[in-house]
Amino acid sequence: MPLPVPGARAWHYEREEFGVQVFRTSAGLPVLVQRRPGAIAHLGWFVRGGANEETAENAGITSLMARTALKGTDRRSATRIAEDAEYLGGVLSAAANTDGFQWTISVPLHRLDEAAELLSDVVQRPSFPSDAFESERAVALANLASVRDDMYRWPVRLATEAAFGAHPYGQSPLGTEQSLARLGPVALRAWHSAHALEAPGVLVFVADAPPEDVVATATRYLGALRPGAGADVAVPAWPAALVLHEDERDKAQSALAIMFPGPARDDPSRIAMSLIAGVTSGLGGRFFDELRERQSLAYTVMASPIVRRRAGTFMAYIAMSPEKEDQARHGLLAEFAKLREHPVAARELDQAKTYALGSWAIRRESASNVLGDIADAWLFGTSIAELADYEQRVRAVTAGEMQRLAVRYFDPARRVEGVVRGRQKTI
Repeated sequence: MPLPVPGARAWHYEREEFGVQVFRTSAGLPVLVQRRPGAIAHLGWFVRGGANEETAENAGITSLMARTALKGTDRRSATRIAEDAEYLGGVLSAAANTDGFQWTISVPLHRLDEAAELLSDVVQRPSFPSDAFESERAVALANLASVRDDMYRWPVRLATEAAFGAHPYGQSPLGTEQSLARLGPVALRAWHSAHALEAPGVLVFVADAPPEDVVATATRYLGALRPGAGADVAVPAWPAALVLHEDERDKAQSALAIMFPGPARDDPSRIAMSLIAGVTSGLGGRFFDELRERQSLAYTVMASPIVRRRAGTFMAYIAMSPEKEDQARHGLLAEFAKLREHPVAARELDQAKTYALGSWAIRRESASNVLGDIADAWLFGTSIAELADYEQRVRAVTAGEMQRLAVRYFDPARRVEGVVRGRQKTI
């Protein structure tokens, strides 16, 4: 049972996990506090959902809502918000991805109380002024144009659309020109009311301050937030056969993204899949050594898992001269076949584990990363305790487990591709 705090009515203490104190407000909203040495305090409101609840008609509304909320509230103009954040020595930001969205602020520790008030204003009382909305919509349209001209992001986007089709995971969080044209301040206000105030969300604080004081600050300023169930997202069906999405550009190179299905966020095998990326990608990885160094097929080659709450993919990307597209594709597929047919060498596995653990240790040195990791584990993982288990889970991965994953997922007949073809230059 939750332990009541003497003299307090707005919140109670529940438990501790991996150094994180778990509290609940009187409304049932979770507040997670990690006391961590440092001169900077970090806090944020993180929500599960948003973009994965959009349709083709309003795609991009979550990202637009999150960013426009920074440009005006019932109490502050955009200029005032920027000046107040600067006065506090803080960084106020918003972000949205396929599975969630967030508002965060980082400030010197002695400004924590004022930062919580500023964050609460942006989160709870955005006004979505028309001029700010138009400015942010223009930024969103520019971002869309930039993606289409990017020889990495555009083939990856094409492959993602090929993989997930009409499922929300197939849509870009940025939206489309058509969907953005249909949106307006009224739509953003309604979306915010429905998805940001009563939501499957969590308040997270990482600060060198007594947790009881921190949660009291949270309840004092962020009392309009309420827990909500949110909408569930269906597990997408992966295509049963090859799907190819393609485009052309007046460029001297082509780029190919190949995707296979992969583990979702709550699948423990995602750790082993990340080590497959460690073996194959990077300057010393198999793909680089074979396709660039030995066969001279690629300008760039890399591989990475992409993990979402309800699905995952494993993506390989290669950029090459237009005339080498078929060779590059065959070369990539041959490397995937090797992963299916033979276990990785002990040396490769050890190097991948060393890199993963080193990257994790570096990541944990950043309090802002810790803030995001706590929110991610709470909203999308099994529990905060999974953060404590990460190193053990990495060390436990075997070459046999990785090969079984390759056999399960890397079926060339079920791959999807996004390709942007350059035009060969003639003289």
